[in-house]
Amino acid sequence: MVLYFKIRNYASINEEITINFEASKISEHQKSNIIHTSRREVLKSILLYGHNASGKSNILAAIVYFRWLVVNSATELNANDEFEIEPFLLNTESEKLPSFFEMGFMIRNTRYRYGFEVTKHLVKKEWLLESTRIKEYPLFLRIDQTFEIDEKRFKNSSGLEKRTRKNALFLSVCAQWSVPKAEKILKWFDNILTVHGLRDDLYRSSTLSYLRNEDDVETVVEMLKRADLGINYVSAVEIKLDDVLARTPDELKETVRDNLSNQDQTAVVVLRDVYSKGVKVDNKAFLLDKYESEGTKKYFNLIGPLIEALRKNRILIIDEFDARLHTLLTKAIIQMFNSDKVDSSSQLILACHDTSLMDGKILRRDQIYFVEKNAYGETKVVSLVEFKPRKETAFEKNYLEGKYGAIPIVSDFENLYSSKE
Repeated sequence: MVLYFKIRNYASINEEITINFEASKISEHQKSNIIHTSRREVLKSILLYGHNASGKSNILAAIVYFRWLVVNSATELNANDEFEIEPFLLNTESEKLPSFFEMGFMIRNTRYRYGFEVTKHLVKKEWLLESTRIKEYPLFLRIDQTFEIDEKRFKNSSGLEKRTRKNALFLSVCAQWSVPKAEKILKWFDNILTVHGLRDDLYRSSTLSYLRNEDDVETVVEMLKRADLGINYVSAVEIKLDDVLARTPDELKETVRDNLSNQDQTAVVVLRDVYSKGVKVDNKAFLLDKYESEGTKKYFNLIGPLIEALRKNRILIIDEFDARLHTLLTKAIIQMFNSDKVDSSSQLILACHDTSLMDGKILRRDQIYFVEKNAYGETKVVSLVEFKPRKETAFEKNYLEGKYGAIPIVSDFENLYSSKE
């Protein structure tokens, strides 16, 4: 599970910010919203709020790119490739400095602290530390191409620093060469799920994989039924390219073949009730993509990642979470992750705009973060708990009144088009 994530000098983030999953010493939702371990109490979910262009997406993008570098830098980058990283460019000093990333996380009962500083061209610093109790031990420390490695604690890593490029992470190289602890950590990072809420079609394959499994069909169907979408069944129908071409005129076959890319395609079919004089008489099948709303399609596409995260105790990151989804549906999803009835240690981090989710009945005060830019264009974050509101406070009302910041100061649009002086 993730404990915290720190970022500095990345995109709109200049000075260091921290998203902290370690629970504060407050009383609400102790049983449901917290993962209890022998050493720590960890939040199951965090929501990021802020106006457009405040930097919410940059925070999530930083986590996503951090993960990508850990998993892929040793295998996907060539010696002359650049890191896809932009430092904070609105300050003449920061644009010359490296970008900083660090994550604290736990794998079983061991706590790790891993991070690095990188420029576009190379890794400046990298470190990995572990602790099972109070004391923390460095497994390796790196400055440029100089390494200090504890070969007793980080077994089988000896000599791999010589195989590590300037633009590759040592942790990634060690995992590639079967260093046990590195492999374990790399697998943990690889299990982080990331979803962009406005590109949900990219994740449909995950839902389809559950829909094709006989043991999981009922779960997918129930997820749709309980969302009150009027759908009582769903199935995946495979469309074979050869079958399509057999029914296609010769002059169109090449176009059809190119569009289907020589791969099997899948049509999602949903069933709806048909009534006569108020009595159900039949079911009628509809193609999801042709007849259903954008919100229904998005929710269907998200079902796979939601099941995957909950079943396999994975971290799920969703940007633009509430786009095209009804408030009550998004609340239900958040409650599912925070529920003490669901046996899962999965964690959820969301960027959203729907202020009705800012509800003390489903969230703790330390699960709500406000994101905004200061006068210098720098993204800043603050947790609601830092404002020390009472737990029964109307958080949404106070937020919209500007008491916590992170809201847009929108000018009067009417006068822009007014014909009156």
